[in-house]
Amino acid sequence: MDGDTTEVLTHSIMKPPAPAPAAVVVDSFNLHAVISATQHGYLEQVEIALKQGLSPNATDDDGCSLLHWAAINNRLEVARLLISYNADPNLVGGVLQSSPVHWAARTGLVAMCAYLVKAGGVCNVRDVQGYTPIHLAIQGNHVPLVAYFLLKFDYAKDISDNSGLTPAMMCAKRSYTMFPLRLIVRAGADLGLKEHFSGNTALHLAAQDRNLSAVIELLDGNADVNIRNKQSETPLDVARTIKSPQILDMMEEAARRQRISRSNCFRNSFVPPVSTYFFFLVPMIGFFITYLLFKYLPLIVATFSTLISCIFLMVLIRFDYHDPTYKLLPYGVTIVEVILMTFSWSAYAHWYVPWWAQMLFVLSVLALILTLFRIGTLDPGVVKAAKNCHQLYVNEAEAGIQHQQKYCFTCFIRKMEHTKHCAVCGYCVNNFDHHCPWLNSCITRRNMREFVMFVVSVFMSSSIYCLATSHYAIVQVEDKGLEKFLEKDAFLMITIILSGMHAFMLCGLFCVQMNQISQGVTTNERIKARRAGHSHSSDYNVIHHKPSYSTRCHNLLEFFSSNGDSNW
Repeated sequence: MDGDTTEVLTHSIMKPPAPAPAAVVVDSFNLHAVISATQHGYLEQVEIALKQGLSPNATDDDGCSLLHWAAINNRLEVARLLISYNADPNLVGGVLQSSPVHWAARTGLVAMCAYLVKAGGVCNVRDVQGYTPIHLAIQGNHVPLVAYFLLKFDYAKDISDNSGLTPAMMCAKRSYTMFPLRLIVRAGADLGLKEHFSGNTALHLAAQDRNLSAVIELLDGNADVNIRNKQSETPLDVARTIKSPQILDMMEEAARRQRISRSNCFRNSFVPPVSTYFFFLVPMIGFFITYLLFKYLPLIVATFSTLISCIFLMVLIRFDYHDPTYKLLPYGVTIVEVILMTFSWSAYAHWYVPWWAQMLFVLSVLALILTLFRIGTLDPGVVKAAKNCHQLYVNEAEAGIQHQQKYCFTCFIRKMEHTKHCAVCGYCVNNFDHHCPWLNSCITRRNMREFVMFVVSVFMSSSIYCLATSHYAIVQVEDKGLEKFLEKDAFLMITIILSGMHAFMLCGLFCVQMNQISQGVTTNERIKARRAGHSHSSDYNVIHHKPSYSTRCHNLLEFFSSNGDSNW
């Protein structure tokens, strides 16, 4: 907050302040005038009163000190003056018996809290309601302040209020976003602690309130789904009673994982990166088995077996490319389809197409492989945090630097314009467009040219392959009949269908991407605009602003003639 624009919070019996006089005579009847000067930031008036003998810890009728009023009104200069006169930052007062740190935390004043803590304030003082400053910061969803308390005080992650609610439990009940709970979990909070009334853990409370975001963060922190409360209910039991399919699925998966990790050494070892690389190879194994089925079994048997296997895998593998176990699965599909298309062309189609078509196919495949390699090895624009990023954050907070906006509390970095944290890759990238699971990489301005080239090369190679193999299939059907062709080359029909689908989808993707580049917007901005709906937000206005045709042409010319400039 800016001290000059902060709304002044005053005592209920306070009269509107008069302009600051040149001098003040301090006695028992004008303390309220000094409090009013503190609230409004009249530094000279407060300093005169202190020099004339007013105690820096003087309190009003409710026990609120000058530092309380400076804290809640964000009068940082006044607070510095009072601290220099040895004001107590831990003095409790007011109806709720709160400290100045409580008052600043209630309104999310990071710089004020940081200064009070630097002057000796603590985070383990409880008010009448039993809340510590970090509990109040969580109630107000003041993420930057929660981050500061966690980094400054190691005990803050597990401190409880009078009812036993820890910061993680309070987030599970009150915060329906990933922050600040992610900060608390990653700080090493004990997720097995129980509150006093019902013996619930944070995961119990998250399930009871159908707090999906909290359940995700707690399970990522390996919260135990088998701990029982005083009613002998586990979080999994609670999930079954609330009838939330998504939460129940996550709880059951966590229960299987936790039971496996305790009882089966082999399955316990089947975790990332082992499981990640295994599922990268699954598409290759699957295509190879499918080829053998259609080559050596009757057509009906092979088709039925393939369909049953696909249905079984869809039920067994609940694919989510955010999950480290499955994140390389789409990338494995991309790699194996390139290999499959190349070998099928060599075995069938190249005998039946003219030389120029063969040259086009070879060139498009080479371009595909080159761009695939480039995207896989090129840095998309990762923003790396400093080694001492946590200490830097504390230092900046204590220096009065605010972090309410444009800050990633997962990476602990200040984000620049168009920087976004990728949940799949786990880091922030500059000029983010989207994350492509088929390439296992973030697509940004830095590698957008390679991505467009990849899309074009896939479209070209798939189109040529589809046309050439279709011609081969027609020739074989005319020569041997449909039944004979399917008996021998039924698997080829699968590759024709796949290549046709790829050609159609990649053509659409190319058109969409060129349209976005011509408008000067990113995929991420379009997604944010849809979420904004019919509003006057900046995201909505950016995406619905239609540039002129000359502007569109200029943007496309810049993109194609930028010669590697990451800013186009």
